[in-house]
Amino acid sequence: MMRRILILGFAVLLTAFPAAGQTVVLDLDRTVSLATGASIPAQKYQSLYDASHFAYLSWEASRKPQFLLESTPVTYQRYMTQRYLSEKDVDVYRQQQYFYAQAGISATQIFEPLGGLFYASTQVGWLRTFGDGAQSQFMTVPFSVGYRQDLLFFNPLKWDKKIEPLRLTQAEKELSYAIETTGEKAVEKFFTLALAQDQYLMAEEYLASCDTIYAIAERRYRIASISKAELGILDLQRVNATATFSNARIARQRAIEELAVYLGLEKGVEIELVIPSVPSGLTVNLAEAIAYARENNPNFIESQLALEEARRDAEEARVKKNLSLSLDVSLGLNQIANRFSAAYTHPLMQDLALVSLSVPLFDWGKRRQTWESAVSRVDAAERAVEENARDTELEVQLCVEEFNERQALLETAQHALDIAEDVYTQTLQRFIKGQADVYNLSMAQSYWQTARQNRMASLQNYWLSYYEVRRLTLYDYQRRQPIRYVK
Repeated sequence: MMRRILILGFAVLLTAFPAAGQTVVLDLDRTVSLATGASIPAQKYQSLYDASHFAYLSWEASRKPQFLLESTPVTYQRYMTQRYLSEKDVDVYRQQQYFYAQAGISATQIFEPLGGLFYASTQVGWLRTFGDGAQSQFMTVPFSVGYRQDLLFFNPLKWDKKIEPLRLTQAEKELSYAIETTGEKAVEKFFTLALAQDQYLMAEEYLASCDTIYAIAERRYRIASISKAELGILDLQRVNATATFSNARIARQRAIEELAVYLGLEKGVEIELVIPSVPSGLTVNLAEAIAYARENNPNFIESQLALEEARRDAEEARVKKNLSLSLDVSLGLNQIANRFSAAYTHPLMQDLALVSLSVPLFDWGKRRQTWESAVSRVDAAERAVEENARDTELEVQLCVEEFNERQALLETAQHALDIAEDVYTQTLQRFIKGQADVYNLSMAQSYWQTARQNRMASLQNYWLSYYEVRRLTLYDYQRRQPIRYVK
């Protein structure tokens, strides 16, 4: 019955309004597919995920050896400098002029187990001075290797190894969640158009029915079967039906344009809807839904990420609240000479052993308070994890319970529609035979129209509930698979 009504209604639409462009046939699956794939919001969310994905790849690359060429190809300087002449025991100003060029290659590699850094380099430089004592010199560092380490052993690399993958996972889930929100909004617009088209069809049918009934009433009035007041009521209904039809036409056109724009369809396109049926036996198990939500819902991952970051900050504050201690050791060769080849001959050792110590003598409790503040943030993050879990689980529970009840409500709405349609048909036949008055006919017609709207609204609520469950759990219960939009 509903399919026949929609087909008839669409045929009326095409007759009344010539298509400005092509006709697009949309069922619910295709509508959601267009919204989650080609719509502007979906593309925006994909771009946001790409930014997070490239940030993760950058972090992955930072864990590998890094090679860098550093060079100062040209340095020229002329300036006045103060000099002491011992033979005259005076200070004089002399002009100094030199040219300098330098280049070097360095390599670094992080050491994740301890959070330290290995480094190595090779350098060469050339210095040319001008004036009375003009000369040229080459300076070389054939190789130099070293290691830098925080001796208090706070290891940020260990924390990054936990946090960065979690951050990427959060970005993936947020992408799926946001795109599912886009699909859910498309479902809402789909049924907004379905309701508008059904109301337009009802208005068209009601107007035709009012014309027919008024024509019958005129004949009965001429034989004094009904009163003039009853005839006037029917005439008023016909006038009101004309206004209702015009309003329904405007509302339908607005709904078409809003859905077309949201899906990225061409302007002026006509849309024909295929109203979805209800899958038989589709129910959602509450325990499964909560488990999927815990695994997939970005709220859980976001709170867990915040907790790990708070724990990292607390450990760093604890380690550094009393002192800071670091070690830097290196070993290498260097040499200077007037000729380039000689600068690599008989190189000399260069060594470095540096221990840095920083002990706060009196800082008014600054470092300790920083640590206590970090500990408090850990406590707050742990409470936030519990709160997010509680709120999200409750939201999933209410949504699942609502969805599982929607099918029974939809069956009730369909049964009410069947009864209302049968009552209206019988009342119309009785009115034509003169066995029913105007009031009974109007009431039967009103009940029928209300039942049609309620049935469509029930179908809309059913599918909106289903897509809300999908969004909260990021799981497709029809195909029995997780929802992922990562390319």
